[in-house]
Amino acid sequence: PPSVPRGARAPAKSASARDESARRNSAASARAREPSFFSRHARVYAYVPNLVGYARIALAVVALRRAFADARTCVLCYFASFACDALDGVLARRYDQCSEFGRALDMITDRLATSGLLVVLAVERPEAYAACVGLLALDVASHWTHERVQLMLGNESHKCVGEDSCFVLRWYYGNRIFMGACCVSAEVLYLCLHAMRADPTFVGFRALGPLTFSALARLAIPGFVVKQIANCAQLFEACQTLMRIDRVAM
Repeated sequence: PPSVPRGARAPAKSASARDESARRNSAASARAREPSFFSRHARVYAYVPNLVGYARIALAVVALRRAFADARTCVLCYFASFACDALDGVLARRYDQCSEFGRALDMITDRLATSGLLVVLAVERPEAYAACVGLLALDVASHWTHERVQLMLGNESHKCVGEDSCFVLRWYYGNRIFMGACCVSAEVLYLCLHAMRADPTFVGFRALGPLTFSALARLAIPGFVVKQIANCAQLFEACQTLMRIDRVAM
């Protein structure tokens, strides 16, 4: 074939070739702009932290269904569900997948799982029936009222408390590690009480070494007490705030 003289331009592409190249570039750009599974996208139900939330629900259901038949399975599944409560928040922040649906799912799962465990304790410990019902009512009422007030005040989370809040709530919500330790203490106490009553031969796990359920229950009491004080404080303060809002609206 004849060679192209030096300095001469190459033949221009045909119109069809240019159109095909443009279509390829446009498709590549569209794929590059399409959000990935591990980023914010329109399918909120499929967010990674929400998938963890569904797993939490499944584990809690298994735990409560096996509560009276298999204490070991109950304790393991319930604690795994509770441990995932910290994981979903980490994943939501890491992948920028925080959502209102996820916040509601997390709150509802926490309250229903704890309520279910307290119902189990009330059934198997009739002498503690009134205490279990009282703890259940306090847990639900304090969190629901506090959450409603924070939303009315325009805060993004129920964990946001102002400088005018009582020192207990500032102390409790101001340190996530301390708050987590108190929440863990309450759940551990409930689980230990259940395990000791459901199966007296089940005194603990080998991985815990000398820490039996009886010892763990005693260690969990201080954190449990602080959590109940915080629940009382947030219920009282939320009711006070609602009354101030009503007075302003008069």
